[in-house]
Amino acid sequence: MRLLLLVLSCVVGQSSNLFAHDFEWKNLLMASLKLRQGLDYDANVDSYMEVFRPDVWNRYRNDEFEMVGKRKETIAMMKQSIDSFDLEEYFDIRTSTRFRNYDFDSKCFPIDALTEKSYFYASSYPNGGFPSTIEVFMRNPKVVNKFDMGESQAKEFLRTRKDRNGDINRNVYLKLSVRIVKAKPGPNELIAEIMNYRIYADENYTKLLHEFDLAKDTAAKTAVPQLNETAEKAST
Repeated sequence: MRLLLLVLSCVVGQSSNLFAHDFEWKNLLMASLKLRQGLDYDANVDSYMEVFRPDVWNRYRNDEFEMVGKRKETIAMMKQSIDSFDLEEYFDIRTSTRFRNYDFDSKCFPIDALTEKSYFYASSYPNGGFPSTIEVFMRNPKVVNKFDMGESQAKEFLRTRKDRNGDINRNVYLKLSVRIVKAKPGPNELIAEIMNYRIYADENYTKLLHEFDLAKDTAAKTAVPQLNETAEKAST
């Protein structure tokens, strides 16, 4: 099964306007640091200073006397930043995949789905002593599997994707909204949960084909047994 990868590179120091929801190396690093049990601040302070305070690092790194105070300052800033980093914030990931032959029984186009081995990553150079690449694996990859479409609509959709030689463009585009939930044993691996995804027909992400929301899907599945139970009580 096709492995989907998203290559996103971020050169630290070029921009300080990073948002928590952006799939950036800095944000993934902060998630990783927050998820580490018993994080050793003293062991990581120089790397953190090099990444997040490059001007201070470059100016004082060779002066051991000045570095004593700068490390104390940086540890305080590091603790505040990690404490305030919101793991509930979603990360948006954009990538592409392909849809397969129409399933006439299920009335849908299956797509090349994610697997437990699929991952997305972001990289950064320089990176101090932190991992230069951070990989994000999905905990629930199988929710991304299809987009529904009636037969007549599907037939027309396929027709619009066909060129003069009869070849069909089966590329579609995914926008995933994920939440980082766990750190894997490796220092550069994280696990995320897909909370929402959208499938688009075009690379500009304007022609929506399908949307899935985990919270709504979970609520719907929970409501069905409750409705059945209420109906059974009413009938008795």
